[in-house]
Amino acid sequence: MLGHPNSQQHAPFIESWVDAPTLSLVTAAHPPSETCREWLLNIESLTERLMQQCTGFRVEVLGQYTNASGVGIAADEMALVEHRCDESADLVIREVVLRGDEQPWVFARSIFPVALTQDALHALGDQPLGKLLFNDPRFQRQPFMVSFMLPDDPFVQYLLTHKVISAEALELHLHKHAGIWARRSVFTYLEHHILVNEIFLPGAPAYA
Repeated sequence: MLGHPNSQQHAPFIESWVDAPTLSLVTAAHPPSETCREWLLNIESLTERLMQQCTGFRVEVLGQYTNASGVGIAADEMALVEHRCDESADLVIREVVLRGDEQPWVFARSIFPVALTQDALHALGDQPLGKLLFNDPRFQRQPFMVSFMLPDDPFVQYLLTHKVISAEALELHLHKHAGIWARRSVFTYLEHHILVNEIFLPGAPAYA
């Protein structure tokens, strides 16, 4: 889908991010397990790692649309892709769920210039964007930022409301984990910047 977003189509913004090196300083109350920490900070291809954990992998594209109305991108996201607020119409928002054996494992939200749909990303379709970026040496990844969300976070509630995750899956997850972890990073390509947010959903291998 390529169109215009409204306030109901895109996910709420994740407002609290920290640089990966300071992760231990800000998560004392809810530290990630060693397994989760390794998934959060691992620089290998997330898609390929997920594929190794299942027999069937697929990308479910929830939406891909231009931001002509200017309501779908947060100010810090605009800064990371190095666009001014009045240039937001020149950006694409892409939201997908990465599924392993049909289970939702990762919700990914990417933001990139419209120009790339005519260039390096012209044949993206239902391919995982992360794998394409990782395997193309023209794209250079910047350091990770990490976020932690409690169950009442608006983003978690969005995932529930839009049936990305089920209440049962979240409840089971909360028996062992205090919340949901996410990471994001920027890829650079020529003069372009591509922001990739990856939210590890309940049941993902990151929580094993």
